[in-house]
Amino acid sequence: MDAGDWSIFDIAVVSDTRLLVIVYLNKRVILVNSQTGGTVAKVSLKSNPRSVCMFNNIMAVVTLSDESLQLITINGDSLYLGRSLRLNGNVWGVARSEDKIVVSYELPPGLQVLSMDGTVMHTFNTRTAEGDLFKCPWFIGTSADGMVFVSDSNKSTITQLDSNLQVIGTYSDPILQDPRGIICVSADQVLVCSRDNHRILLLCPSTGAITSILDQQGGIKEPRALTYSPSQKKLFVVPTERSGRVQVFQQQ
Repeated sequence: MDAGDWSIFDIAVVSDTRLLVIVYLNKRVILVNSQTGGTVAKVSLKSNPRSVCMFNNIMAVVTLSDESLQLITINGDSLYLGRSLRLNGNVWGVARSEDKIVVSYELPPGLQVLSMDGTVMHTFNTRTAEGDLFKCPWFIGTSADGMVFVSDSNKSTITQLDSNLQVIGTYSDPILQDPRGIICVSADQVLVCSRDNHRILLLCPSTGAITSILDQQGGIKEPRALTYSPSQKKLFVVPTERSGRVQVFQQQ
């Protein structure tokens, strides 16, 4: 990647040999060969990208700092800009939930479920929720059974909601410090970046237990984002947005 491509904010698995990397400062989405680390293709954006998810095997959704969503088509080794959807708020995180998109907002903090044409299906506004559930809901993960998991970096919590954005529960633990990227490996395995204590944590929603699976001794430093390839059993981690690197860990 080019100079300035060190500000990696998020990543997503495209295939067994491809990763999608979003670079904040350079306003780029980059298709990377996950085996060699080489750049396959790149496309420039109109504003700074914050988060990315794969909607299907040929389309990704990226949140932008200008309060919009950018759809990106992946055709072989090429990237193409698709539709842009205007939103009404400072959007940050994004995840797929069946045929819909879930997004999080920083100001005011909250969540929405959108159709692919941008129609709002459900809204969760923390200002009307008892106790102000969210402060900084930057990252979202969704499971195959429709659950939504939100990491809040300010409150150091993980909140679980259903597909209608009804709260199921909130999880916290002293080991969970400044949580960032979050993914659902299975219905009862949620991985989250715990930035301030340099760990990757495993949340088991059925028990509420949060345990450490990777730490500084394993090379983790200020983890920001992560994604997982079930077919390869590989975990990809952005150790810090200033590193310009993506670490790869093989599941044993």
